[in-house]
Amino acid sequence: MHKLKSLLSATLLLLTLHLLTACQTLPLYGKLPDNLQAEKIAAVDENAPFSVAPDGNVVALVSSGLKLFHIPTKEYLPLSTKTPRKLAWSPIGTTLAALFTEAQKSRITVYDQFGTPFAETVIDALLTDLGWLSETELALGGAVITEFKFGSNYRNILYRWKPGRDDPVISELRDSTLQATTIRNLRPFLERGPLMDFSSQTPLISYLQPVDPPLFTPYYKLIIKDLASNKEMEVAALSLYAEGARLSADGEKILFGDGKGSTVLQNPWSEEVIFSVSSPGFRPALSPVTGSWFADGALFGDGAMLTRLAPGATAQFTADGGHLVLKTGAELYLLNGLKPAEGTRFLPALNDKIQQLRSMKIEGLISPNEYKQALEKIVQP
Repeated sequence: MHKLKSLLSATLLLLTLHLLTACQTLPLYGKLPDNLQAEKIAAVDENAPFSVAPDGNVVALVSSGLKLFHIPTKEYLPLSTKTPRKLAWSPIGTTLAALFTEAQKSRITVYDQFGTPFAETVIDALLTDLGWLSETELALGGAVITEFKFGSNYRNILYRWKPGRDDPVISELRDSTLQATTIRNLRPFLERGPLMDFSSQTPLISYLQPVDPPLFTPYYKLIIKDLASNKEMEVAALSLYAEGARLSADGEKILFGDGKGSTVLQNPWSEEVIFSVSSPGFRPALSPVTGSWFADGALFGDGAMLTRLAPGATAQFTADGGHLVLKTGAELYLLNGLKPAEGTRFLPALNDKIQQLRSMKIEGLISPNEYKQALEKIVQP
């Protein structure tokens, strides 16, 4: 009996140590740095979206339907039995938008912070992208492919909608003519849509536009669009395997991978490369206000790779950059210990001047170095 008790005690100790180790390593990839702690917070449906609220306390997730999960209390609040295609919290976190698609229609439902739906619209298009331009205005994106005998027309579209106030308004982005072989061989990638991202403090979006020149390999143009002036700037050329870009909250940083072997964190206006790494840049995530970022299952910060976390994982930072919510397979983790940002990058009073400066850069009226010098004078007169 004594031996049996000793065996059970030893087994329990080993199990406890295993669980503690798993918590510290996300039972995925190596050991976390001493300043980081990981915690499994929920089980979720595979291949389903999630979105973390700006304060980091609530996650909208899919587990047998759409739910709100309150991290401190571990409580669930069911919202819908259906699975959304995309989820997005507003910049302050007062509302959650969910994009549901079926056939060639899209339904967008907006919930308040307590999970009560208060606005809904249906659009006769298969949309793929969802984000907030402000606390009261949503942006939705998609691509329309029209096939002809000579090839196909690929048209990126953008809808803007103020829930509860007016109807969605469509605007055209760019269109391209794609060869029949390109559509046939790469349709799954093209049907992902423009892969938009949104800057929560500025009227900027980024998106990918396919280009298919004769006798050359088709590729994406990475484009930044200023919605205030309706002007655009091309940032980079990427392969059709690329998975989009991520903008910082102030629009001064953009993270993108070429889908092959290069991932870059860059200032798109001064064209300065902040950090680059040899990796394809799949599933990128950028801290809204710090220099931390995530791609290809690894976490980066301070100009270096901090740790490998999980191959194939998707991630999202909280608004202050102090936490990272990570989804791998059917599990959701919370990573604590990142250095949060202090304050904001730009004061709201400077927004108009900075917007005018960016408009000049987009039009080619000033050089990257002139932009940098002028910005320094605006921020520190």
